[in-house]
Amino acid sequence: MVDPDAPPDSEKRESPRTNWMDSDAQVTILSSNSAFKASGWIQDISQGGFKLKTESPPTLSGFFKKWDEIHFETSEDFFQLKGQGRIVWTSPSGNMAGVRFDSLDEESRKCLYGFLGIFPPG
Repeated sequence: MVDPDAPPDSEKRESPRTNWMDSDAQVTILSSNSAFKASGWIQDISQGGFKLKTESPPTLSGFFKKWDEIHFETSEDFFQLKGQGRIVWTSPSGNMAGVRFDSLDEESRKCLYGFLGIFPPG
């Protein structure tokens, strides 16, 4: 929930994001009907989702629309994430998108919480 009394430049997301700094994790997203596939890098991440950046055509906005269901999976040894989500925005240039988590497998959830330094709910 966004705090209505928070300063205008404060974090507006439910879950603050963590920047990857020098080590971006490569991720592949696949449309739920398997018609479209894109690869890119996670730019920042929270327990609610991540920002995806691609560097080559085709652009994300040409194939993925807001609220499209997707499957995603990282291909890094240091950070393994696999699950389902939705595209919540694409950049005007089409090379970035916001992905909201709908579901993560248990190992992915543990990896994410460990990376973020938070305790799992429950």
